[in-house]
Amino acid sequence: MGQHRVSILIEQGFVPTELALVKDVLRIANRLGNAVRFDCQTCTTGGSNLVEGLGEVLIRASALEKESAELPDCLIVLGGDGIRAQFDSIKSHLCKLERTGRSVILMSDAAAEWRRLFPDHGRMTIHWEKHQADCDVENRQMTALPLYARIGRVTTAAGMTAAADVVLATVIAPLSPHLAEAVANVMVLERIRDGSECQPRSINQTALEGQCKLHRVIAAMEANVEEPLTVTDLARTADLSVRQFERNFKALMGLPPNAFYRMVRLRRAKALLEQTMLSINEIAMACGFNSTSRFSRHYADAFGDLPSRRRSQLTKRVAPMLPARKLQGGGYAGAPFTAPAVCASSRTV
Repeated sequence: MGQHRVSILIEQGFVPTELALVKDVLRIANRLGNAVRFDCQTCTTGGSNLVEGLGEVLIRASALEKESAELPDCLIVLGGDGIRAQFDSIKSHLCKLERTGRSVILMSDAAAEWRRLFPDHGRMTIHWEKHQADCDVENRQMTALPLYARIGRVTTAAGMTAAADVVLATVIAPLSPHLAEAVANVMVLERIRDGSECQPRSINQTALEGQCKLHRVIAAMEANVEEPLTVTDLARTADLSVRQFERNFKALMGLPPNAFYRMVRLRRAKALLEQTMLSINEIAMACGFNSTSRFSRHYADAFGDLPSRRRSQLTKRVAPMLPARKLQGGGYAGAPFTAPAVCASSRTV
């Protein structure tokens, strides 16, 4: 049986929502898992072993052992006011974990502190409220942020309810995709959200999106996957000139319309690949790609794997399906192939 050590670092003022979700995901995984188990420990750098979360929750935590010879397989750092004050003191420990092949997950405020220390590490994510505050101070346009993003061994995440998604996708699924799906089912999650899905926007941003008729544009994209519309067609849907449409769309979504539209089609292709037995050529044609090689190249760029290899992995996974575990309520933990939704459709706009 594989034992995996997970440490959860909390400081005074931590976010209870994040702690509850992380611990419950791992607890349910231990209840359902046959060959994988998680040894979960809550720790802190503070002097007291009682840590207060947002003035309402007291949690007992052990001291973070920075010099221990037995490092955790994964360290999850929660957000909150306290982590900002303590982050400089733990950054060397986080770098040590990364160097030694351990995984580090930084939620909300912790992710913001990591980005502050390493602004040139590529695309990272933080909670949209912090991102909006930074954009207001720097007088720059707010762009869309993903739920979570991984660079090397470090994952930055929005936190809050996305804490469940990032643990399912980056801690459990690499060890057992079936177990991750089973845990999501028990938690009554429709699916495990993909990290590239965008966070919600502020009221100001949604008002601007309304002016650009973003709902109508994205609906038109989703309704015309097999025969993609032109940018001129999309601009006409938004009642804007092509130049205005391209400029406004990129400012709101962080991608040009064509690149975003291609991701809509690739996500549809991913769903078809995982949920149907259509051939790869049929999927390419159904999603508006005029050649299988072009489709495979774009798919690999977007998801890090060739569609043929992904189909092979799914076939092998389904054939020797793990025995279903009886769950409370009389159901069974199944393993459906989930399909992440289009980025913008997951947002409140």
